[in-house]
Amino acid sequence: MASPPLVQMRNVHRRFHLGETIVEAVAGVSLDIHTGGFLAVWGPSGSGKSTLMNLIGLIDAPSEGEVWFEGVDTHRMADNALTDFRSHRVGFVFQNFNLIPVLSARENVMLPLQIAGLSPQKASTQATEMLVEVGLERFLTSRPDQLSGGQRQRVAIARALAIQPKLVVADEPTANLDSENSHMVVNMMRQMNRLHGVTFVFTTHDPRLLDNVDRKVLLHDGRVEQDEILSCNS
Repeated sequence: MASPPLVQMRNVHRRFHLGETIVEAVAGVSLDIHTGGFLAVWGPSGSGKSTLMNLIGLIDAPSEGEVWFEGVDTHRMADNALTDFRSHRVGFVFQNFNLIPVLSARENVMLPLQIAGLSPQKASTQATEMLVEVGLERFLTSRPDQLSGGQRQRVAIARALAIQPKLVVADEPTANLDSENSHMVVNMMRQMNRLHGVTFVFTTHDPRLLDNVDRKVLLHDGRVEQDEILSCNS
């Protein structure tokens, strides 16, 4: 029997108030995201991709509908419980990297591990291992301003994976990169997906980055316009 989805979204809406206007950024989305998947949500700017990522990653709550994670109805969880639940299960990669400038690559990756309660020694060892996996063993002590954009995003991927999450959510992770580095980052995420079995969901407005995914969801005006499974890449 097939395992239940990692994430289940049922008729999810997310509305924002802009003055007297109500904007529906996500409009009735239902998705099942399965463990080990490598899924791209794509579409034009303003289609609701970032809002959908915040809902999938449990950063935001729906205005209407339900989001289940590992069979848990997250809507019924208290804020503190949800924060703890998310911090152990979801890693995040952002388009602006969100690295701390005064910390080295290793220290940036150590940070979520120390927040999770690991000793500095264990956090350092685990962070080093992750940076070696993403090909940055020569840059352990480099600060973000000493790294290229592609290298900074690899640090961010290592940081997201350091907590051994069930899901990594990457919102436009290639938006600030050139074409070569964009493909490198997507290929790196795919490699980590296959190596660790971690589910990846990332957004992009560039259809050229969809060659390596096993599923692509086209979002338009907050609605799923197309949901295509590419079994040849699974």
